[in-house]
Amino acid sequence: MAATTVNEKPQKISLKRIHYALMTNEQTETWGDVKTLTMPISLTLTPNFSEASLDAGDRVVDQEAQMDSITIAGETADLPTEVLVDWYGHKKSAEGGIITNSNDSPNAIAIGFESGSKLVWFYKAKLKPGEESNATRKKGETNYKVYPFSGEALPLIDGNIKHTVDTRDAGVTATAETFFASVAKPTEQTVPTP
Repeated sequence: MAATTVNEKPQKISLKRIHYALMTNEQTETWGDVKTLTMPISLTLTPNFSEASLDAGDRVVDQEAQMDSITIAGETADLPTEVLVDWYGHKKSAEGGIITNSNDSPNAIAIGFESGSKLVWFYKAKLKPGEESNATRKKGETNYKVYPFSGEALPLIDGNIKHTVDTRDAGVTATAETFFASVAKPTEQTVPTP
């Protein structure tokens, strides 16, 4: 049997937009309207696994690994008041500010991003703010403030954590506009029986 060559396509580093939608019901897994942030700086994704191996006869005879969650860490050039309320569960004050309370709990959200030709949705994530630094401006220097965040992308009831579409693949008709118009669970491709 001849080996099949995989069609590899190098990608440049890119992060165009971050999209998110509040999860309106965790039991029925539904989401509200999609909102977009246009100034992301970075996004790092780290898969987390539960692992076990079985040793017998002086060797490893079996190994099992299961993905539990994916850690998300990122930075944006701005996190508007609406995003702070949506992501972190803070309350808005009558004066238009943010009230941060010790009882605040992050909201479950779907979070997605565009990176080159890849379009990605994480269906259920809970994020928390990162360290905020403030400093005086020094003569002759200009610095920018960034807004870090981190959290976990968790599996849905069916185990799905994320959906990635590469718009360069044959048969893909999704565009960023259609993919991020709403949060929709993917449909698994059925393989015809021979």
